[in-house]
Amino acid sequence: MLRVIIALPVGLLVMGLLVFLLELVGHAVFPASREMQDAIALWVANPDDPAARQAMSDALPTMPLGAHLGVLVAWCAGGAAGAWVAARVAGRMQLAFGVALGLVLMLSCAANLAMIPHPMWMWPAGLLLPFACAVFAGSSTARRAA
Repeated sequence: MLRVIIALPVGLLVMGLLVFLLELVGHAVFPASREMQDAIALWVANPDDPAARQAMSDALPTMPLGAHLGVLVAWCAGGAAGAWVAARVAGRMQLAFGVALGLVLMLSCAANLAMIPHPMWMWPAGLLLPFACAVFAGSSTARRAA
């Protein structure tokens, strides 16, 4: 019973750490343009300022496609790893943990997409792909455990 209780927090921790680390790598490989750095500085200083949000939207086209794909890969890998770890720790109800981690990730991706301007294609990709990766990881863990 203890394993089932700690599985979700452990999976969330793994998911969050992996997303953080992979996004750091992505930002190192695809550094923000000067325009984006200025927009981020404005946004960090006052995230409620419409001018800061507009500056972020205006700077968005200066970011390479690889920067956006790196974020998407980080979300997908984090969701899959978190769900896999949670399912392995729990030892049962693996698919349920995949779905739970996928839903948490979907909500956090939605919050990120709503707060920070992203290309429109990131909305469906950022909501569906990480969720699918987490569910698949939980599902494949369940099949191996059976």
